[in-house]
Amino acid sequence: MTMPRSSPSAQGVDARGLLALLDALETPGHGTHSLMVARHGQVIAQGWWAPYARERVHLGYSLSKSFTSTTLGVLVGQGLIDLDAPVLSYLVDLESVAPVWRRVTVRHCITMTAGHTAEAWNWNGDDALPAVAAGADPVLAAILDTRVPDGEPGEVWAYNQVATYLVAQAIAAATGEPLTAHVRRLVLDRLTGDPARAQRTPFGRDLGFSGLHVTTPTILALAQTWLDGGRWQGEQLVPADYAAWAPVPTAASLQAPDMAGDWAHGYGASFWGASHGYRGDGAYGQYAIVLPEHDIAVAITSEVEDMQATLDALWTHLLPSVDAPTDPEADAELARRLESLAHPALSGGAAPAETVRVSRHQDSQLPKIVSAITVQSTQPGEHLVTLHRGDDDLSTLVGEGRWLESTWPAAQSSRVAIAASGGWQGDTFKAELRLVETPHTIVVTAQADGTALLDWRLVPLTGDDPLDAVAFDV
Repeated sequence: MTMPRSSPSAQGVDARGLLALLDALETPGHGTHSLMVARHGQVIAQGWWAPYARERVHLGYSLSKSFTSTTLGVLVGQGLIDLDAPVLSYLVDLESVAPVWRRVTVRHCITMTAGHTAEAWNWNGDDALPAVAAGADPVLAAILDTRVPDGEPGEVWAYNQVATYLVAQAIAAATGEPLTAHVRRLVLDRLTGDPARAQRTPFGRDLGFSGLHVTTPTILALAQTWLDGGRWQGEQLVPADYAAWAPVPTAASLQAPDMAGDWAHGYGASFWGASHGYRGDGAYGQYAIVLPEHDIAVAITSEVEDMQATLDALWTHLLPSVDAPTDPEADAELARRLESLAHPALSGGAAPAETVRVSRHQDSQLPKIVSAITVQSTQPGEHLVTLHRGDDDLSTLVGEGRWLESTWPAAQSSRVAIAASGGWQGDTFKAELRLVETPHTIVVTAQADGTALLDWRLVPLTGDDPLDAVAFDV
């Protein structure tokens, strides 16, 4: 289901503020991929910076938690999950775990007040996992054995992936279906029905806390649902009592040290408080923003390190435009601007040779398994770039002055989508390989007579190997 469209002026928003917001989001450091703004349930602005596009999914990182919380709310309303039941009562015999674990409820986990005083997740391949029986979850076993809460549940708060992971596994155990099956049926299909993808552990378990890839309209629909008290287009999707409770920061989160900016406004049931309204967010600038005082919902995807700067741009430019004098000419200018958004494609000149192969520079951020790169000029204005990755060669079409699309094969018949541009600048080949379903870009700088520096603009949280970004349809 799509949200209706309207002009900013018709909904009492000055388009000049939205134009200023676009200016701010295009300044250096703001690698914005998409923006959607709705007021009074009407979409008043939407745009995607090419090569990103409306139909693409985008990795939300911790914005996934807000979808998990939304799904949990629906299941609580159906009587399938009890917020105040011990979370491990769905998973193990409580007598088999440390006494403090028996006091950790589902409510504690979804609010990250499980009793941990620091991040407890560390399973990106650098933390040993125990041997378990066939079909059992070694991550869960490690959590129960080595991640015992060091504080009293409900009294301390720490941003902690373990807590949300336990919610995901409790949902799977209680219902007989994985979390993502419920996310798809109970939330995504009822919002937009758009495609979605998800990352899982190597053992096939849903993360719950990260890895969900959804479209920007789906993010906006999520924000609008929460803006409307859990209702989506006339249907009470999330029970009203859960929808009223979930955005409220816990007392423990408001007392947490070392939080700054909008993050100092506390944390509820997988939603952050904010200077204005509240939000779900994910690393590198993925946002579902709810502004009840203005009846506004905002969705943003991006590739930024300074996430506060994005929020500051919203507070500075969007909010003063609400209920301000409007200008129909600015509406038209905004519409034209939104239709032409793009990240500039790199270009180049004549190639020093038809095919150039160079080894990986030792300081490259891509892993050592990527040992070399080949740049082949296939036709005017087009190159084929191959990352030599062990037994897997990852080949990418690179356009000069335009974005060309490719896919890399990955595990279990999945794939990684790429859009790339670049070219030779003298004896140096420069290219951007954008993983367009994620907030990440590989930056290539290859010397024809030397080596190739292969760096991430922002290193993925899943690790430095590009194939670790793989996700699966849900």
